[in-house]
Amino acid sequence: MIPDSNSAVPLYRQIARDLINRIDQGEFYTGQCIPSEARLCAEYGVSRPTIRKAVAELVEQEILVSHKGKGVFVRTPKISSNLSSFRGFTYFCNENNIEQYTHVLETDRRIPANSIRGKLELKEGECIVYLKRLRRVNQKPVMIEHVYIPYKEYGFLLDLNMENRSLYEEIERRTGLKVEDNCYTAITLETSLLTEEEKQYFELHGPQAVFVLMETVYKNTGKPLHCTKQILLGEYFKFFLSNKANQLSMDWKKI
Repeated sequence: MIPDSNSAVPLYRQIARDLINRIDQGEFYTGQCIPSEARLCAEYGVSRPTIRKAVAELVEQEILVSHKGKGVFVRTPKISSNLSSFRGFTYFCNENNIEQYTHVLETDRRIPANSIRGKLELKEGECIVYLKRLRRVNQKPVMIEHVYIPYKEYGFLLDLNMENRSLYEEIERRTGLKVEDNCYTAITLETSLLTEEEKQYFELHGPQAVFVLMETVYKNTGKPLHCTKQILLGEYFKFFLSNKANQLSMDWKKI
């Protein structure tokens, strides 16, 4: 496509639209580096500033992402989950046709810390099932999840192989409780840096910013079902709050 210099549409915008079409048609796929500035200049017969403006517009629209020293890449479309309606990780990955895998790092029966015991409204001495999982999307580790759930009701989880299995699906299968339809959640959010152990799980080096999401899930009766601590890589997650709806968007465009 050669942009029309006589058109009322600016050249850079014509090029931006054509690049979108090329992505939609599969010429450039998710995660692929698009051609260099020099090559795009030759293809479209325009100057570097025009190409840069077209690319900048697509970066602004979050269709492309620029990595300094590496090039400009096609981003994976965002996934949005409405926090006003409770849904789990597996659910919204399936809804958005995103490949996900859950690897179990640790599972055991233990006495919880006082903070966890308080959130779950357990008596002193009561045990929990502790489940530590690494969540991957498109083969990239993006979340470390610590799940704390009362042993008295959910001890059966220790007898299951939870590798790449949905916690909520297993609870429904064994108890009949449809968690996502009969529960609500309370969430707090912080930012932090990865520990050395967490860096190893995420296959990263150096300081890395993360979101730390603490969630307590309650049954509609008001009784706590479980509480969870999620370590989320900051570059893949974006949070939205609005009067109309509270939304959590996960930015997979670098995955």
